[in-house]
Amino acid sequence: MSKKDEKTNVMRVLDQKKIPYTPHTYPHEDGVAVDGVTVARSMGQDPECVFKTLVARGASTALCGFDIPVGATLDLKKAARAVGAKTIAMLPTQALLTTTGHVQRGHY
Repeated sequence: MSKKDEKTNVMRVLDQKKIPYTPHTYPHEDGVAVDGVTVARSMGQDPECVFKTLVARGASTALCGFDIPVGATLDLKKAARAVGAKTIAMLPTQALLTTTGHVQRGHY
């Protein structure tokens, strides 16, 4: 299976539940960071209507997921209050896939 044919965990769950979906791709170079606003615009979408998922960990080690517009920045103090934690910190990038199955930037 080529890299373009690999599926994310979300795609596998949708397949298992027989929920139809249409994956969308965008041009990018391997290893080159592409911001969400650029991707949204390249696909003809309003960046305010496209969301990114961020994962943080609270002091109790519980994982917290946040979906925010791609152009926004997560306020960690407000996010901690929203989940009833004193503080939270972003999950390190290297731990994201192994801990959650979530693919950073939606591609491999």
